[in-house]
Amino acid sequence: MAQLVKQKTIPTLYNMSSSQAFVILWALEEVADTHGIKYNIKNLPRRDPNTAKELKALFPIDKSPIVTLEPVDDEPAQTYQVLPNVLTESRLILQFISDNYTTGEWVPKSSSDKSRDIFFQELAKCTLILKVNFCVIFEVIPTFLPFGLRHLILLLVKPVVNHFLDDLRDIYQVMEDSLDEERPWFSGEKIGLADFNMSFAMDMAVQRGYFDPKRYPKVGKWYESILERPAYKRALEKGGEYDLTVFA
Repeated sequence: MAQLVKQKTIPTLYNMSSSQAFVILWALEEVADTHGIKYNIKNLPRRDPNTAKELKALFPIDKSPIVTLEPVDDEPAQTYQVLPNVLTESRLILQFISDNYTTGEWVPKSSSDKSRDIFFQELAKCTLILKVNFCVIFEVIPTFLPFGLRHLILLLVKPVVNHFLDDLRDIYQVMEDSLDEERPWFSGEKIGLADFNMSFAMDMAVQRGYFDPKRYPKVGKWYESILERPAYKRALEKGGEYDLTVFA
């Protein structure tokens, strides 16, 4: 175990199954292992009608992940975003974890890697995941239609899905070209916030067959290195269902 970090807050993660909350759980497992960070987790089934109610009681936008913070040693409640001791939005939660529960190991050392890290965080959350979500939406909506109509709509939307898959190939190529032996991570020489932010969209892309590791071997190697991290594996064990094909 690396240097212990004195906690001012104990986070509780409200983890809806098969959601971006998994990335937060993975990050918390990383800092629990390296810095002795204590946290709580409440797993919420995606298809349980009470899940949305429970999330909405915490924050008006009832989307996972949500993290609540319990002050330690009579620390006063703080408003880090818009409500006291409540965090939302996965990228901002990851930034909070880095700022408060690490000793800076997720922060790139060089100015060039810092710029790279910022770029790939933005690419992950504003471009990559958007294109993946478009593919998912146009594939999933027809499955809710009656059987006869379903196949007709699937045929109609297939060109749209293919369009977004073409867009994804351009994005994958940018990712592929950025990785090498000196910079095997999207944050540069070492794992950082860009890699955490990139992981959920890539989990979706891989699970749903939108990504071909043979065509983009360096990205494939990066992804395998994520899957092999002990903290990622522990998060899979603790978080319950993580199926991004049927979103159970």
